[in-house]
Amino acid sequence: MKRDNIDFFIVEPHQIAIHDRLCNWARYVGVKFIPGQHPMWRQSMSNSRQWHMPEPRQEVDSLDGMKLERAVAALPMSYREALRWHYIWRTSPSKIRRLLGVTNDGLAKLVRDGRQMLINRMS
Repeated sequence: MKRDNIDFFIVEPHQIAIHDRLCNWARYVGVKFIPGQHPMWRQSMSNSRQWHMPEPRQEVDSLDGMKLERAVAALPMSYREALRWHYIWRTSPSKIRRLLGVTNDGLAKLVRDGRQMLINRMS
């Protein structure tokens, strides 16, 4: 049995701008865990982190993220779920392929066409 190896991370040159906006959207929408101080000392956080240099994080443009969330939500279900998988969930493609009933090539096409639909709708 031959497996088709698809590179899902290839972005066509004319879709780079929307890809960058979708990466910002993923940072805006992504679920973030903010740990709190636990009352028990055994689960408290170490103060050793104060001696490390802070790591710069990319800023999130929340207004653009909100616009893209509305635009992605308005897409047809298969394109919407393919884009959410590609930018937010970042899991193995097998589960989303089963959900959408497509092959690896079909999933890559859904992601590519979803980006193009956003370009067409937002221009």
